[in-house]
Amino acid sequence: MNQLLPEKIGIEKVMFIVIIIAIVGVVAAILFMFYGDKSRNLDLVSPMGREEWEIGQSYDITWKAKGVERIGIVLFNGENPQWIAENIPASSEKYEWKIPSGHAYGPNFWIAIVEYPWRTGNLISYSKGSFSVTFPALASCDELSIQSNWPFMASDIPDIRRVFITKEQFTGDLEGLQGADEKCQIAAAELGYSGNWTAFIGGENPEETAVKRIEATPRGTSGIFVEAAPSLELLRGATCHRLLGSDFANFVEKFTAEEILNKVRLSNDFMVRMKDIWLGRLDEESNRSCVAVQGTASIFGANAERYSYTTTCQNWTYGGGTVVGYSRGMQLDDSFPSCYTPTGGFTYAVGVAGLATDLIGEKNAGTYDISTGKFCSDRQYLVCIEN
Repeated sequence: MNQLLPEKIGIEKVMFIVIIIAIVGVVAAILFMFYGDKSRNLDLVSPMGREEWEIGQSYDITWKAKGVERIGIVLFNGENPQWIAENIPASSEKYEWKIPSGHAYGPNFWIAIVEYPWRTGNLISYSKGSFSVTFPALASCDELSIQSNWPFMASDIPDIRRVFITKEQFTGDLEGLQGADEKCQIAAAELGYSGNWTAFIGGENPEETAVKRIEATPRGTSGIFVEAAPSLELLRGATCHRLLGSDFANFVEKFTAEEILNKVRLSNDFMVRMKDIWLGRLDEESNRSCVAVQGTASIFGANAERYSYTTTCQNWTYGGGTVVGYSRGMQLDDSFPSCYTPTGGFTYAVGVAGLATDLIGEKNAGTYDISTGKFCSDRQYLVCIEN
């Protein structure tokens, strides 16, 4: 028994040492977790946010770095990041960025510095807030026109007529043509645009086509048509606006142009809405009845749901997809309007549609169209023209 006591003491001593080592290891791990990573650090110092950086000028992007060899600098505006600089020494802690001519401008720009080359788990630091990239104050719109490779017009030249597309979409129930005009007036006020506005949309009657309605405004179809959204403020207080048409006919051409051409002529916001606009009867040559409606075929062999007798959503007072009283599966008879297909086949027309714009063809190679029938239950934008 006495011979086993030293052995027992020896085992207890070993166990005690093992426990001490384990505790030290845990404490070390905890300390490393909270403090060990401090040996590697990356912190963006400027820009901090709310700055206004002007195109063509140079600005310092600065940071603090520890334990990092190389970094990259990334610019964010929306969902499309772009590199400002790649693979530069972190120890320099400063990069002079000259904002290039033609750079996008506006608010909501962010900068991030990242450990380079970038991979998941690398250090990254963002500016604390967004900053603005501004266009230099100019005496005229000429430099903006050169930068954009497209004409911009000053708001104070004679006979400028502003045009915008509403941000809100509407069904075919616009409360008539007058209701469409009122919606344009409300949208203009919300955007801060003064003056009186007319919806570029046509009704059932020949004297109510979209063109005739503009002809009836105080200036008729005269004027230089520009996008209402200002692109730049000039030194004298006027604003620069992207040219839509040197005259009315030139403006209307944009609604049937190739997509690749409109990408050059129009701002992105304007262009992306161009394919979803209620237009109705543009002129006297526009279809007045029996329009094929964009969408899936119905259960009827004659495709009754794909044809509409109206092309203006009952003169813009109806927001449904089919005529009143129709339900799928019912027996159709002469109480419903009738039409003939392009091949001469007879069909009842139980869909209700309005003529609208669309983009026809392959992606990035399409053509805008003004004669697409869309169900009145669909939601489309309105084009608004200053009187």
